Amino acid sequence: MEWSFAGVGPVQADVEVPAGEVELKPVEDNQVVVSLEPWGRSDQKAEEVIAASEVSFDAGRLRVRVPQRPFRSTEIRCTIVLPTRSSVRAKTASADVEAHGTLGDFTVVVASGDVSLERIEGELSFTSASGDLSCEVVTGRLKAKGASSDVSVTAVGGPVDVTLASGDVSIGDAATSVKVATASGDFALGCAHEGEVRIKSASGDITVGVAPGVGAYLDVMSISGEMSCELPVEGSGQGSAQLSISCQTMSGDVRIRSAAVGAGSLGHD
Repeated sequence: MEWSFAGVGPVQADVEVPAGEVELKPVEDNQVVVSLEPWGRSDQKAEEVIAASEVSFDAGRLRVRVPQRPFRSTEIRCTIVLPTRSSVRAKTASADVEAHGTLGDFTVVVASGDVSLERIEGELSFTSASGDLSCEVVTGRLKAKGASSDVSVTAVGGPVDVTLASGDVSIGDAATSVKVATASGDFALGCAHEGEVRIKSASGDITVGVAPGVGAYLDVMSISGEMSCELPVEGSGQGSAQLSISCQTMSGDVRIRSAAVGAGSLGHD
């Protein structure tokens, strides 16, 4: 089943799909198109769920709500074509969420589904019980909270705040401050530029890369792991530290190194 609406510029999309798959397709157009179909084999239950779904568009706000069946959700494939840089709030139980292209502020809450995004121009907020997050670029703030989740983002332009019970965290390039806490998981930051990098892990290895020419103040501790620092003792910073790095782990290794020249996807002076 398909619905089409005429929008004007970026819209606000509120999407609830308990199980199946959500695919978002931002395009350089004002048209909004929603498609709901059975995910996998078609059956009467799936058709009944689609018929009972709510799809509406009013004053620039798109609402898609697939009802949840008692005891076991029916898997539905939801495809949404919407203007580029539209903002999205998505909520799923086990459905995966995938987006190709550029979106605005993105808030997603999942129980066990995975989230895969390309470019977020704004803030990305991710909450999950056991799903994973991967994204190429976030120009604003990154906030992530999970019980058992992996978080991987290539480049972040705003502050990073990640709290996990267990799971690995990988940030390729961070323009400003980073705060990560995990009970069990490895952390890797490819290139840090300025601000504070504060990492706490009960059991996990920590690796932080420092941008070339950036002075760093270090506060590093590991109870039973190895610690290494590959930064040059003297540089052009003349005693001023643009970066403060604090790393604490109980049973992991800590490595501070120089980032590769040219690291970073957002561009830095």
